[in-house]
Amino acid sequence: MRFSLLRPPSTVVRSFLTVLTAAIAVTACQAKQDEAVKPPASVTSSAQSGVIELQEGSATLAQLQTERVGFHPIQMSLKAQAGKILSNENRLAHLSARVPGRIVAVYANLGDRVKSGDRLLLLDSPAFGEAQLEYRKTRTAARVTEKALERAQALFERGAIGAGEYQRREADSENAKADLHEAEEKLHLLGMTEREIERLGAEKLPHAEVAQVFLRAPFSGEVVERNATVGEVVDPNKVLFAVADLSTVWVRADFPEQQAGRLQSGLNVDVRVAAYPDTVFRGTVSYVGAMVDPATRTIMARSDIPNPDRRLRPEMFAEVTLITPEQSVLAVPRTAIQQVGSRTMVFVAQGPRRFESREVKIGEVSNDHVEVKTGVKEGDEVVTQGSYALKSEALREQMPMGGPL
Repeated sequence: MRFSLLRPPSTVVRSFLTVLTAAIAVTACQAKQDEAVKPPASVTSSAQSGVIELQEGSATLAQLQTERVGFHPIQMSLKAQAGKILSNENRLAHLSARVPGRIVAVYANLGDRVKSGDRLLLLDSPAFGEAQLEYRKTRTAARVTEKALERAQALFERGAIGAGEYQRREADSENAKADLHEAEEKLHLLGMTEREIERLGAEKLPHAEVAQVFLRAPFSGEVVERNATVGEVVDPNKVLFAVADLSTVWVRADFPEQQAGRLQSGLNVDVRVAAYPDTVFRGTVSYVGAMVDPATRTIMARSDIPNPDRRLRPEMFAEVTLITPEQSVLAVPRTAIQQVGSRTMVFVAQGPRRFESREVKIGEVSNDHVEVKTGVKEGDEVVTQGSYALKSEALREQMPMGGPL
């Protein structure tokens, strides 16, 4: 029996067609992949250099405008690490009785608005009564010795008494006046006004009233502390009231010691508090600390802030920004800055159609310009108008943003 080594013609044809079909399919897939990765006709890019090149006549190229990097005046600012609202200590008074005694009446409550000279409480004090009686005695003695001196002068002029007697009467009068002045000053120290002292000398007051003294507000303000009740026996060591004028407040702010050279009195500050997040309170630095806090390595600066509506309250935490004079710094227009994730970028022109993306470190910001600390140099051409379109082109190409600087 013979066997043929050749396959039937139909089998060979079928094998050939199968191989041909597979080859065509592979070729088609490869063509689609090549088409998918091919960039748009308007853009070519280099993934390693971070450069994007636009084709002549592209719509993106037509809208681009550039500007040279240069120096521009920008008002600098410093943010404090911590800030707090404080009472103006020049307008804060802690008041106590100047003599021991018993509280007879209290006229002011916590939160009351008081004016300068308003009565806060009435104190019954034997020591104060004794001081008033002493004043009355010295006032009477001064009046008597003055009249005696007038009579002695008349007698001396007629030769009825000698010069020695006249001089003795004159010395008595001067001593009585000195005693009266001392007694009057003591009453002033105990809180009596000039009008009250004049009334004391002109009228005969009951003994009970003589022994009473008022505690008064030293200036207009608000009662922020009260520690007084009727019938309580107090001495000069106890604070009975605290009065604060909150029409101005202080803000204390701590700045890093590295900023010591930029801190000075007279600079403006902007203050924000959580209670009024949309309001900026403005003031002026009145004092810069002479010492560095060894624990925090900060320097304290104190500012005066007008507070006519009393919105700022002592012990509020504050965000404090110190505004320093304008400085000329390397800057680019704000429109040149683009944010890509966490990085800040600009596009630098390398030719009529070539642009390099660069990461930059920015500083202070003004209305029109942004300080650039690293990434570009003076004279570089950065894209201002159309930088967002370049960013979009680069992102579409999945190009790494920021080539070698």
